[in-house]
Amino acid sequence: MGWLAIDVFLGQGLKIERFPFLVGGGGQEAAVDFCIKGLPPLACTLLKSGENLLLQVDNPEVHAQAEINCSPLSSEVLLKKNSSFCLQAPGGLLFLINASKPDEWLRKSLPLTFALKEGGGSHGPFNHIELTRQLQVNPHWTIEGMVYISGTDACFHASKWPGLVHEDDPIESLKSSHTSGKVRGVGEFTCPHCGESFESADTLSVAVHEELRGDSILGPDQMLRFKATKTDGYRPLDAYGYPCPDLACPHCHQKLPPNFLQNPGQIVSLVGGQRAGKSYFLAVLTDVMPTLLAKKTDLRWENHDPEGNTNLENYKERILSAKDANQAAIEKTLIGGVTYKEIHKGGREIPMPIPFNYRVSRDGCEPFVATFYDNAGEHFTPQESVEKNPGSLHVTRASALMFLFDPLQSPKFSRRMTSLGVNDPQLNQPLPDLQEIILAEMKNRIGRVKNLGINEGIDVPLAFIVGKYDAWCSLYAEGTPPPREVLRNGALDIEAVHDNSHVARHLLLDICPAVVRNAEALAPKIMYFPTSTFGHNAVETSNGKGFAPDPPRIKPMLIEAPFLWILSLLRPDLIQTC
Repeated sequence: MGWLAIDVFLGQGLKIERFPFLVGGGGQEAAVDFCIKGLPPLACTLLKSGENLLLQVDNPEVHAQAEINCSPLSSEVLLKKNSSFCLQAPGGLLFLINASKPDEWLRKSLPLTFALKEGGGSHGPFNHIELTRQLQVNPHWTIEGMVYISGTDACFHASKWPGLVHEDDPIESLKSSHTSGKVRGVGEFTCPHCGESFESADTLSVAVHEELRGDSILGPDQMLRFKATKTDGYRPLDAYGYPCPDLACPHCHQKLPPNFLQNPGQIVSLVGGQRAGKSYFLAVLTDVMPTLLAKKTDLRWENHDPEGNTNLENYKERILSAKDANQAAIEKTLIGGVTYKEIHKGGREIPMPIPFNYRVSRDGCEPFVATFYDNAGEHFTPQESVEKNPGSLHVTRASALMFLFDPLQSPKFSRRMTSLGVNDPQLNQPLPDLQEIILAEMKNRIGRVKNLGINEGIDVPLAFIVGKYDAWCSLYAEGTPPPREVLRNGALDIEAVHDNSHVARHLLLDICPAVVRNAEALAPKIMYFPTSTFGHNAVETSNGKGFAPDPPRIKPMLIEAPFLWILSLLRPDLIQTC
């Protein structure tokens, strides 16, 4: 048995393991064990009394206004074991429950759901977003309605639900206006961080004045997110009259990329197995493109979101400024690693891949904003359910896919290379080949979300990238010319793209035909791209970080080709073909 403390509105909780246990809004005025933003700095104290809890309220403000399970609160209340209670205090709701298996209860019962009772009727169950929406649509429910936490006797008055905004005090209204009850899955825009949809009118502004630091979802160190009610004619104003140029998602409160409502960007999802080289590919691609486009076309490649792209830019600088392979080596991407961020989604914190936004522009044309993600390879395996880790679902919203195939992970490729005397240390890596499984799982996930038939492919282009060309190029038949350059006279040479694709596909069909069939079943609109991220065989490091480039020898080969082909399909007005 054990007691749990839970923030009713946010659906976040923990096991009470030490006493006294202090609950409040925290901050400089009070150090607390459990913080509920909106409560006074110290709202109540919990003491152990055998297997029961003793709840003490010393704060006169809390005592005068608080209720427990909709009944008046005395200064000291005994909370008996095997029971549940909801403390309704000014600014927040605290749920306390005594559970036989506390850890299991937290895992299975969060986020909370609610039932609303009024006038002899019962409604629900609702999640916290739906409850907010229902109370907004049915304001009479807030007069006498009581809300019960599903499966318990804990309850509170509907009028005290934190999702309801009150306009009595402008600054307090501003601080509570982030809880605007937006319905998930509905809206013109989709957040690149959490994947939830919303309308433009639902976006939140990011406060600028230092007195408005502290956000209920992102924590005390982040600036407040709020629903703006005033502008200077161009930009929203915070409660102190400061212009606020940045917007945030109404669901997860993460900052949106610049000009998001005017140009939300298009997702170009990069998928591949573990250690296929996705992080290196993206880092080198973002280094190559600015110079390449400037020299060979009239296009510009620009860093669209410098703040959001920081981690990828750091990767790039680390690789290119390194003196040797040991310094250039970057760690395998892990779920929750440096290219991931904890995002508030569905009442819990979930590691989601960071969106990296870059734009291609030309004078007189609307820019094309590409959103890339660097997922851990295991995020696409069947063992990682999308319910538990939804960070791979960007593929279902993507405008284009890039699949980075690593021939050196394929046993069939390895055997062919060994039989021809190819001696590459990467062939000795003890890695399972999950690439066919990942392709099948991608088709399954996209099909479920888009309600596709079992034999129906997706209608977005797939660039099938056959990486590490330097290691396997000797497998081409004698006399096969090297892959052709794809940019000619400022335009994409589509004939060269097709020729390169035909030769690479023919080799794949000969060595691992199942991969080709699975890829083409996923996306009928497919092109194959032989590429080399480094321009030389990777070097084995001496610091245990696997294989990495030798920085002075980095000379990528056709790494730009997949993206330029995708760009020609999505934005033919930007790049010409010849």
